[in-house]
Amino acid sequence: MNTSLKSLALLVFAASAATAQSAAPAADAVTVDAKLPDYAVTSGVSGNLNAVGSDTLINLMTFWGEGFKARYPNVNAQVEGKGSSTAPVALTTGAANVGPMSREMKSSEVAAFAGKFGYKPTKIAVAIDALAVFVHKDNPVSGLSLSQVDGIFSSTRKRGGQDINTWGDAKLTGAFASKTISAFGRNSASGTYGFFKETSLKNGDYKSSIKEQPGSSAVVQGVAAELSGIGYSGIGYKTSGVKALALSEKDGSLLPMRTTPTASTVATRSLASCTSM
Repeated sequence: MNTSLKSLALLVFAASAATAQSAAPAADAVTVDAKLPDYAVTSGVSGNLNAVGSDTLINLMTFWGEGFKARYPNVNAQVEGKGSSTAPVALTTGAANVGPMSREMKSSEVAAFAGKFGYKPTKIAVAIDALAVFVHKDNPVSGLSLSQVDGIFSSTRKRGGQDINTWGDAKLTGAFASKTISAFGRNSASGTYGFFKETSLKNGDYKSSIKEQPGSSAVVQGVAAELSGIGYSGIGYKTSGVKALALSEKDGSLLPMRTTPTASTVATRSLASCTSM
C-alpha cells in the first residue's frame, strides 16, 4: 500500500452541539480558503482505504470512497458503519484509516490513540447534521417540548417533566390518546445515542423499554411501521412514512426553539439538535 495511505489517520467527528441560543449565524459559516490549489491526482497510490465508524455518515463515506476510487482505481475503498464508538478502536488498532464519528472523541479514546502513535488523531468537521424526533406520518402531533421528549425516552426525567407512556400523556386527544407510545432509539455504540442522551435527556438514563436499533435507518423504519411510534435519528434518514417534529424548550412555548429541521435551519444551526460531523 502507498505510504500516503498508510500514514493517514483522519478522524471525522461531532465537534459540539449548537443550541438555538448560541447558534452560529450563516455569516459565520466556514468558507474554503480561496488560496488552496485545486486537487491534483498523483501516481503510485494503491492498497486499502478503510473507513469504520458512524452509521449516520455511512452514505457520505460511501460516495467519497467511490469518488476516491474513480481517481485511484488501484485503491480498494471499504466502508463500515456500526456506530461512532467503533471508530477510535479501529483507528488505534490500524483496522481503519478514517474514523467517521457523529460525536466528539472521548479523552480516553484520544489518549489510547496518542499512546500508540505518539500524536493525537486529526479532527476534521465535514458536514452538519440535525438529529430529528420522528413520529408516524399519520400521528396528529406537530411538536413536543424537550421535557415531553425527556418524559417519553428517559426514566430519570432530568428536565423535570412527567413520565409519558401514552399519547394522551403527551396531551393528544381522540383516538390517539389511549395509544401506548412505542419508542425507538440507537444502541450505546452510536454517537447519535450519546448526543441525544446529552442534549435531550440532560444525560439522564434511557428507559429500558426503548427499542434499540443497530442503525439510523432501522429507527425510522420502526417508527414508520407503528402508528404510535416515535424515535430519534439523523434528518437525512427521513422517509415518506414519518414526519419530523418541531421541538420547543418549554411546554407551550413557541420560541426560541420551536423549529422544524430543514436544510435552512440546519445550515444556519437554528436547532438545538445540530451537530458537526
